Amino acid sequence: MGDFNTVTVPAKTEGGVKSGVTVQRDELFTVSGIGRASYNGGNTFPDGTRYQNAKYAGAYTAPDLVLPGAPVGMLIARIGSGPWLAVGSAQTFRAGDAGEITVAYNDRPGAYVDNSGEYAVMIQNHGSA
Repeated sequence: MGDFNTVTVPAKTEGGVKSGVTVQRDELFTVSGIGRASYNGGNTFPDGTRYQNAKYAGAYTAPDLVLPGAPVGMLIARIGSGPWLAVGSAQTFRAGDAGEITVAYNDRPGAYVDNSGEYAVMIQNHGSA
């Protein structure tokens, strides 16, 4: 209990960044992120909001994203090789499985090369509730 770490998640890093924080099934953990990144000329934030030319441009989703249904640029996480979860700016989850938490920038597989910026992400295992 009490595992805690902060990692940098570059928007260019396909596949995500291992956090160094592990959880066991049913433990509570929180992932939160701050920062600004961009893809294809638009600025994005961990919650998936997007700005182009300094104007709010809404969220952009596409069916072929790493986490379909979540916007491009949203902070996402997963346990081990399990399914990706939408985090946004901050979210607390109950672990459905055991493993290390990986965090990532949501984008299309193979499309990370034109991204820039990064998110500072905090991961904390709260242990059993």
